[in-house]
Amino acid sequence: MKKRISIIGVGLMGGSLGMALRRRGWRVTGIGRNAARLRTAKTLGAIDEATTDLAEGVRDADAVVLAVPVEEVIPLGKKIRPRVKPGAFVIDVGSVKGAVVRAFSGWPDFVGSHPMCGSEKTGVRNARPDLYRGAACLLTPTGKTSKSALAKAESLWKSVGAKPLRLSPEEHDRRVALVSHLPHLLAEALVRTATEGDGKNWAPRTAAGSFLDATRVASADPALWAQIFAMNRASVRRAAAAFRRALAALLSRGPGERELREVVRRRNLFGGLS
Repeated sequence: MKKRISIIGVGLMGGSLGMALRRRGWRVTGIGRNAARLRTAKTLGAIDEATTDLAEGVRDADAVVLAVPVEEVIPLGKKIRPRVKPGAFVIDVGSVKGAVVRAFSGWPDFVGSHPMCGSEKTGVRNARPDLYRGAACLLTPTGKTSKSALAKAESLWKSVGAKPLRLSPEEHDRRVALVSHLPHLLAEALVRTATEGDGKNWAPRTAAGSFLDATRVASADPALWAQIFAMNRASVRRAAAAFRRALAALLSRGPGERELREVVRRRNLFGGLS
């Protein structure tokens, strides 16, 4: 008998996971509020079946994925908890973990998860089965997390090509603020800076590769990123303060060739993640 997984929110992340898991023998149920979008997800091969009934959708699942915006994870998790069958494990894909894991501290079968991949594009039409291949997936268990649930969650992520890494929820939020949330904030600031004053007239016509590469993520869903910044505000502020210090240090010294060579060296440390 096929293992059953229910994915709440069949957009880019949920749809990509559904596509990958269907290829690995899972039967995938898509759950959402919009029946038309669910039909599209089925047509595209992201799910086997669909329902708009939350309780019915999770009832027989061996695993449940909360692939929804971060501010919806906690209320949805509380709704489904009484409906999830014993032995099933629950994961999310949200970019903030501290508040979420604290909210579910008494739920041993919940395993906070954050795959470090995605796109500025949204929706199931942009989903692809290889999205998670080679990506780090940060798991945030606590002392109360079921060992069985954690093992199952790690196995699931490995099966779609991701590389699980365990962190505490607090360490997760600090690290992700530096390598994910801060870059989005800087992209927003760069766009704003380049298009203020006279820039609004000439910058869009002259921007080339470096500007476009550095600001690509600024076209991501504004509502989603407003939620992320709000939920991880303290860590993002610390990351921004560290960036200001690094920028000030570079400017105070030139920056000269020596400083720029050091930046290149450090950037090359990320080569395996590109």
